[in-house]
Formats: sequence, structure tokens, C-alpha cells
Amino acid sequence: MFLYYFFVFISLIIIELLYFWIAKKTKIYDLPNERSSHQKLTIRGGGLIFYFAVLIFFLVSRETQGLWMFAGLTLMFIISFRDDIKPVDTKIRLAFQSVGFVLLLYELNAFNLEGWKTMVIIFVLICVLNVYNFMDGINGMIGIYSLVTLCTLLFVNEKIVQFVNSDLIVYVILADIVFIFFNCRRNAVCFAGDVGSICMGCIIIYLIARLIIMSPSQFSYMVLLVVYGADGGFTVVRRLFLRHNIFHPHRSQIFQLLSNEGKIPQVAVSGIYAAMQLLINIGYFYVSYKYLYMIVIAVILSIAHLIIYNYFCNKFPGQIIK
Repeated sequence: MFLYYFFVFISLIIIELLYFWIAKKTKIYDLPNERSSHQKLTIRGGGLIFYFAVLIFFLVSRETQGLWMFAGLTLMFIISFRDDIKPVDTKIRLAFQSVGFVLLLYELNAFNLEGWKTMVIIFVLICVLNVYNFMDGINGMIGIYSLVTLCTLLFVNEKIVQFVNSDLIVYVILADIVFIFFNCRRNAVCFAGDVGSICMGCIIIYLIARLIIMSPSQFSYMVLLVVYGADGGFTVVRRLFLRHNIFHPHRSQIFQLLSNEGKIPQVAVSGIYAAMQLLINIGYFYVSYKYLYMIVIAVILSIAHLIIYNYFCNKFPGQIIK
């Protein structure tokens, strides 16, 4: 089994290196601008390796469960990667994503669940996809944070309730490790790009949604994303309150403020987020009142969010952080 996983790991490394070669030839770079957290030309779209991990899984496992999810993931991969190369019209992008979204819901049998369960699943999908869509802001965030979530999901799948074929999670973990090697450094070799953030978001959505459907704990498993979720969620609420365009690129999430204004190394900030989430995940399995635990953690993180944001506002008086 070890040799089997090793072969998959080497295959993913080769795919990533091959993409780097193609990206350099075709100049698929992320250009620094006033809102960027980097100053050098960096390959965009390195997160496509997440999609290829799922592709390899279905090719070698002949698994039938999850094929509709894979079809939806493929549509999102195509349009997101195209958007990384050259901006795609918003209507076309939304059309592809909407169809992919419906296929994912169909795979989860969400349309045949009890009414409230369907609403919970749709809520989970929207929240997680939006959270991951903003996660490629600093080096290491998508890679390290996702690794914590994926490893926790693998533990749940192996020890508590089996909700998917474990190899699917293992393959994505291996792809994530490859991506971390090239991204989690001071000067990243590549960024995930929209293709990476959207694909990883869809994969995490599928895994957590299936877990919620099949587990008695249900919605409380959303705690596995609570650290970044609280940051992303309250950033959206704050920007709506300030009447900012939530779809416009910005650098006002706490992890961006810590890195850009606070001058904390990007990888260190990513590590802090991942370490906090890991500790929260461990605590989740030791408490009896899962929902209360999730609520308390969310409240604590929300208060911390407000304190840190106000600190930066006071440190830079008169400067509106957009």
C-alpha cells in the first residue's frame, strides 16, 4: 500500500512540474498589484494539482460513488483554469459554476432530503466555497489549513463514521503536500489560483457535506472550518456594513492584515491559523456538547476578530483598510 501511494505521489509531482514548465512557456503568471501580498511574478494555477488527484482516484479505483461530484468539479476546473489564463465573462463563469453546483447537490442527494437538511447542505456549500475563494491571499494558507481539515476528515472516516472511500482523501492530501512544498515558502513558486481555491473548496464541500448527511453530529462538523470561516464570514459582514463591494478584491481579512500591516511572515500567519484549527478539531472530539462547543468557539473567534481589526484601525488612524 505504501508503494502504491508513493507512486501516486510521484505522479502528482510530475504533473505539477510539467504544469510549471507549460506555465512558464505560456506566461501564466500572477502579476503584482496594489492589493497583492507579493512583489514578484509568480506562477498562477498551481492548485490544479488538486483536481488531478481526484482524477487519478477515479481512474484507478473505478469508484462509482462521487461521479456526479467529479463531473461538477470538472466543469468548475475548466472554467476556473480558463479564468486564471485569461478573464472569463462573469455570466459564462457563473453558468459553469451553477451547473457544477447542481451536479454536486445531485451527488449528495440533497434534493431528496428533508427540507431543513437540504437547506443545511446548500448553506454549507455556499459558505465553504466562498471561504476558499478568498483563501489564496497569502503563502501557505490554502495548503496548510486544508491539510489540517483533510487529515481530520480522514481520521473521522477511519475511526468514527465512513462516509467516503479513504483513498479519495489520501490522494487529495498527497496533492496538497506537493502544493505546500512549492507554495509554503517566503517566495512561493506558485499560487493556487482560482482553479486551486475553487477545486479544493469543492472537494472539502463534498467531504464535509457527506459527513454531515451520514453523521449523527451533523452540522456541528462545520467546526472543522471555523477559524477561517469566522474570519471570512465576519469580513463579509463588516464590508457589507461599511457598504463596500464584497466581490471587489481587498486585503481586509485578519490574516491579510497580520501579514501586510502587521509584517508577520505569511507562512507564520498560515501556520497560526492551521494550528488554531488543529487544536479546535482535537477539542471537538473530547467534548460532549458539540453544538455548544461550535457556538462558543465561533463567538470567541468573532470577538478576537473585532479586537484585532480595531487594533489595526487605531494603529493606522484615518486610513480605511479596504
